[in-house]
Amino acid sequence: MNDQIKDLIKSLASDLGYAACGITSADPFEDYTAALDDRIKRFPETATLYDQMRHRAYPQKKAPWVRSIIVGVRRYGKYDLPEEPIGLIGRSYLADRRYAGCPDHGMPKRMKEGLIKLGLRVKIGGVPCRAAAARAGLVRFGRNSFAYSEQYGSWINIEAWQVDAELTPDKLAIGSPCPEGCDACRKACPTLALESPFTMRMDRCIAYLTYEAPEPIATDLLEKMGCWIYGCDACQNVCPLNQDKWERIEKTPWLDEIKQHLTARALAEMDLETYLKVIRPRFWYISDDDLARWHANAARALRSLSTGCAD
Repeated sequence: MNDQIKDLIKSLASDLGYAACGITSADPFEDYTAALDDRIKRFPETATLYDQMRHRAYPQKKAPWVRSIIVGVRRYGKYDLPEEPIGLIGRSYLADRRYAGCPDHGMPKRMKEGLIKLGLRVKIGGVPCRAAAARAGLVRFGRNSFAYSEQYGSWINIEAWQVDAELTPDKLAIGSPCPEGCDACRKACPTLALESPFTMRMDRCIAYLTYEAPEPIATDLLEKMGCWIYGCDACQNVCPLNQDKWERIEKTPWLDEIKQHLTARALAEMDLETYLKVIRPRFWYISDDDLARWHANAARALRSLSTGCAD
């Protein structure tokens, strides 16, 4: 019966468009909390950032009925993205399924509905998804701390569902996929957020600095952010494991219709109406009233473009 429902779950995930699906237990994620503790010990100024993530490591504390975690890998490295925003906006955000116009928008909800039809009690998310995916045998961690699928590289998103069934866990993924001695990602990180292999400082990551970090951004970091307006792909772009993993298979009409607004010049000069109608619904981490942050990021990108951006 256990194997039968596992097969049904994985078939459901595949039918909904997930590139892979795995199952792990609801046991605490001790390695995850140990990693948080290590970051805080090494960089005490990051304590607030990492402490708020700690609750995800204990699924059964919030939902004592949870017995297993189902993990799905969504591949976004299949989209034929418009050229204009590449290098300015992170690709994950360009292909963000949380925007209703993206074809993948309803996948997690439809997965939950399918699991309920199989007789399971379900809770979406609430766990460290990348750690869950590794424990379910779907990914391994690269030196840049991204989760890597053997087939699709790091151009993936990971989603999870907690369920009340005691399912046999899939086999843990062991080791790193990175070539011995490879240091490409660390060398490409402009702000040195990749402080050492497998150690990323969130407070120096360009993605965090573009949309979430308290302002003003420290001058030494601001000068290194280059052309990135929203997110950053620097370490993923240079990674040998990502070579030939992106395939321009599917069109992106929800982006093509607004690509004229996704240049550095257009974003630097964007008015409030355009921001609220066009940009905010698709790129929503920056708050509703923070058009000034978009303007500042885009103005910096324009300056960097004039001198040549690092990839």
